[in-house]
Parts: sequence; C-alpha cells; structure tokens
Amino acid sequence: METVIKDLNQFERDELFGYYGGKSGFKYGIIISNERWIVKFPENTKGFPGQEKRNAHIPSYTTSPLSEYIGSQIYASLGIPVHETMLGLRGNKIVVACKDFNLNHELIEFGNIKNSVEEVENALIGSSGSSSTFQGEYLRDVLTIIDHSKLLQRVDGVRERFWDMFVVDGFIRNNDRNNNNWGVLLRKDGTAEMAPVYDNGNAFFNKRNPSVSERRVLSDADIKQDALGTNISFFLADDNSHIHPFQYIESLQDPDCTAALIRFSERVDMEAIRSIVENIPERAFGLDVISPMQKRHYIQMMETIIKRSVNPTLERLGRSPISLRGRILPTRPGGSPS
Repeated sequence: METVIKDLNQFERDELFGYYGGKSGFKYGIIISNERWIVKFPENTKGFPGQEKRNAHIPSYTTSPLSEYIGSQIYASLGIPVHETMLGLRGNKIVVACKDFNLNHELIEFGNIKNSVEEVENALIGSSGSSSTFQGEYLRDVLTIIDHSKLLQRVDGVRERFWDMFVVDGFIRNNDRNNNNWGVLLRKDGTAEMAPVYDNGNAFFNKRNPSVSERRVLSDADIKQDALGTNISFFLADDNSHIHPFQYIESLQDPDCTAALIRFSERVDMEAIRSIVENIPERAFGLDVISPMQKRHYIQMMETIIKRSVNPTLERLGRSPISLRGRILPTRPGGSPS
C-alpha cells in the first residue's frame, strides 16, 4: 500500500508552545487533531563545505525529511520505541512531521546527563578529560556515564537501547547519534524512562544529490563502499578515530553490542523494510520525493550490510543468518527501473 503524503498546510501553527531547538533545519509545531506535531523542513545546504565547487554533488536542500521518515519506520519495524512520523507538504516543501512525545515529561538529553556527571564525578571520565567534541564522543566515556549516572541508574534498559541504536544506526547509515539525539523522559514524580528514538534525519546520505545514488547503484563496488567502506559512527575509539559500527560489531569485543546484533537479527524483516522504501510515492503535489533508483540504492545498501557483515558475524556466533527473501527492484538495461 502506497504511503500517504498528507497536505499539512491546512493545520494551524502552534504559536504558543511549538518552538524547538536543534541545529539541523527549520522546524516548528503544528496542531493535528488536537495533538502537537513537529514539522521539520529540509535543510538549505548553502554554505555547506564543498557546495562552492563547480561539480559539487550536494543538493540545494538535504533529503533529511525523507531520511527521518524511512529511518524511523525501520526502527518501528524492529519493535524499538521511536517517535511517530509522517511525510507531508508544508508550504512548497516535502517535510516530515514528528509527533511530539515530550508533552507531559521533561526530555533530558544524554549531553546534559553527561555534563552533570562530569561536574560532580569528573574522575569517572577517561583520560581524555572532557570527552565531548563537535565531531564525536569517546565510546568508553559513554559507557562509563551509563554505568555511573544516578539518573540513568533509575532507568530500565539504557545500555540495551544504546547498543540497539548503535546497530540500527549503522544499518540505516545514520552517523549522527550525537549527545543531543537521545535521552530519557523525566516525569514530575521523579520516575524516568528511555525516550523514544528520535532525530534520524542524517540517515541514507541525506546531504547527497539523488543523482549520485542513481549512478552508484549501478556499481557493486560503489554499493559496498556506501554500505560498509565509509560507514562511521559519531563515537570515537581511544586513538581519536571514528568507530566503524560494523567493524566494531564484527570484532565481537563487547558482549552488550553482540547481544544487540542478535536482537536485531531476531527482529529484522527485510520484506517489511523493502516495503517501507518501495511504498513511498516518487512524486507528490508536483514535487519529487524519491526516485526509483534512490529506492534501489537504499535497499541494496541494507542488503549488502546484511550479506557482507551481519550474516557472516552471526554464523561465527553459531546463529542463523538473516533471510533476504523478496525481490530487489529490477533494472532495465541502461539503468532505468522497470
């Protein structure tokens, strides 16, 4: 069934409470059926590094609404709590609307939790001192804070959620699970729970012109590189290098990470994931949404990750490989989809 892209221009803007922070793109609140939703617009790439180059492959606007929607739908298909999303039209842009889950709670982002631990228990942080940088976060410091934060000690499943995100973000090519992109919900009575997964807009090469996907999907070597060769996370190893999630997973060096991989393998349904991508309309309201070759590119990247990394690792663990039943979008000679 084709995904419905809704005309969101009919809904009033929430002028009282609908204000949201964050660094990626213009966003504000609207009211749909007496519920608050956050509308996120594609980010203008003017001023992005490389945009000034004559043959730059950077679009005028990112595909972050599309990436947010697909990434969030994949999280939902895996049974991992995630914010509710829909694609829509607002103004003359294809946007993503995200249901506001923070109405009756206070969202405490991991970055703020980390800062409180550093102020009171600075000795818990590794020899890197203040580990947060704009470019990344030391993995060992994240795990230390999870173990020692008094707030996180009151929340069930923090470590499991972190590693689930680590695996799934690698799978959807989201390299920006930074300190402001996950956290816990604190209630007025002092109880807390993990926040749903949110901010998945950096998945699937959101700063790449769609024409690049259309070219790279025709090359097995390019697909492999996009899937695994350049796949880094936000997290840093002790030598200051960014961790490649599936290289780390393949190493089997962390039992909690390995457990997350096993959970992923037990939950993932590639037929359902292909349907999420394939059912998105290519055009809506006279605007391009996603091309057939972009769909193929996204699907083949995820299948390559499973075939070349996840399944061999599962086999080393004595586990059953993930089935890749179902079709890949066929391509006519010359590269156009059938």
